[in-house]
Amino acid sequence: MLTMLVVDDEIYALKGITQGIDWSDLPFASILEADNVKSAMKLMEAQTVDLVISDIEMPGANGMELLRWIHAKFPGALVVFLTGHARFEYAREALQLGCFDYALKPIDHDALKGIVVRAVKEIQNRKNRQAFEETLEVYRRQWTNQLPILVERFWQDLLAERVSLEPGRLGREFEQYGIPLRAGDRVLPVLLSIEEWSVEMNARDESIMEYAVRKAAAETIVGELPGAVFQDRADLNLALLYLPDGEEADREDLLARCRRYVAACQDYFHCRISCYVGGPTAIGELASAIERLVQAERSNVSAPQSVIDGTAAGEAGGGLGSGAGPGAGAGALPSFADWSLLLDAGQHEELLRQLEETAKRLQDEKTSRETLELLYHGFLHLIFQSAHRRGLSVYETLTVQEIGDPQSLRTPQQLLQWAARLVDKAAQAFHDKHKDTSAIIAKINAYIQDNLHRELSRDDIAGEVYRNPAYLSRLFRKETGLSLSEYIAHQRIERAKKLLVETNDKISHIAEGLGYLHFSYFAKLFKKLTGLTPQDYRKKHQAM
Repeated sequence: MLTMLVVDDEIYALKGITQGIDWSDLPFASILEADNVKSAMKLMEAQTVDLVISDIEMPGANGMELLRWIHAKFPGALVVFLTGHARFEYAREALQLGCFDYALKPIDHDALKGIVVRAVKEIQNRKNRQAFEETLEVYRRQWTNQLPILVERFWQDLLAERVSLEPGRLGREFEQYGIPLRAGDRVLPVLLSIEEWSVEMNARDESIMEYAVRKAAAETIVGELPGAVFQDRADLNLALLYLPDGEEADREDLLARCRRYVAACQDYFHCRISCYVGGPTAIGELASAIERLVQAERSNVSAPQSVIDGTAAGEAGGGLGSGAGPGAGAGALPSFADWSLLLDAGQHEELLRQLEETAKRLQDEKTSRETLELLYHGFLHLIFQSAHRRGLSVYETLTVQEIGDPQSLRTPQQLLQWAARLVDKAAQAFHDKHKDTSAIIAKINAYIQDNLHRELSRDDIAGEVYRNPAYLSRLFRKETGLSLSEYIAHQRIERAKKLLVETNDKISHIAEGLGYLHFSYFAKLFKKLTGLTPQDYRKKHQAM
């Protein structure tokens, strides 16, 4: 509802407007009266007025002064002036100053009401526009506040192949999320590998601390540079540096930032981290580039808490000649990293097809013996790595003669036949044994069960199964739904429950035998996981 104020020093004119016109069909909650400008100002300061109908010529301050004051103090209010024929120039000046309209005296009530009807519509339109702008501003602020999350979700979807790489569509996505890239630009990925927490935490607390670690990466590694830090759908913590318009990254500066970051995480977050730094990568090849960094992480069992330059030695395990595709030119070797991905993904037919294309190209180029030897050793290294990632020895899969077949180096076709045999046998072995996760998890479980009595660290367990600690931790959580520390705690409590029921050992001795030096902590954890104190649990179950 609206409020209208009528200002006129002539009482009959004032009452004729406020009472002589039927305003009941218009949305006025109240109609106020003032016989001079000073009274009108007091009323407007005391309550909200939407529409003012004012005479121009009044004793003392006139309507023009009132109009200027209203525009300065209450710019949302509309003003309609009443003027006589003799001073029509006032009306013209009033319109120039922003008066909504004017009516001539003596007042034609119907004409004045028509003006007021239009003014009411204008007021309502303005209120609607203002409400829309306020709503828009609320959502604009929410959008701005949520933008980092939306950017993170965009990169997650892109890596999961849920985002179209069509240049026009990709460009619109970049624009929508405020990412300063175009479809043809490149990014530089950095894998943030959390290897160990020096304090015991549950899964929720680890997630919170991983968020803190990503925030620190955004400040230290990305800093003032354009980029983003996020966690993908495989729980990989990643930093991306944007390289718009063909820009190059200052690699030495980036590696130095990563080293400062690794040191800061040790000092402030009580965790050991390694950074695997990739090279400039096209948007469509980002997933493959990150997978190569993950392969480097898997293979790194001897250099914890370090910064690994993924572009050195063929980008993270890419082998000899990494980065060149089968059709990269005379003498160029294929990307062993891409072949490794195909083998790991079970895409054996595609791998064999690429092997065949490579052999044909080398045959056409009349390649040298040296190139064949490079291809031979690179492919053999690929097979060894793939078997190792599955917890297998190559010698469980292939004979010494098959591995070192001297005839394979005579021609590209013989090399192709040798490689195809290795792929077939390796694929069959991987399928039959299925040791990639089940054997590792089983081995971890057995090791934990045998060592519940002593302090167990992630490094100890990783060393037992010859895996990188960070990779092992993600694998274990993915397969069991628990962090290693949570699993160990559950298993110790399960062992304690068994000993409480089946023996009469002192509860404190049971706690010490399971590696708990502080009985109060053991008792608190036991009650948290079982709902009973150790004493109550023993009484209840021994009685049964």
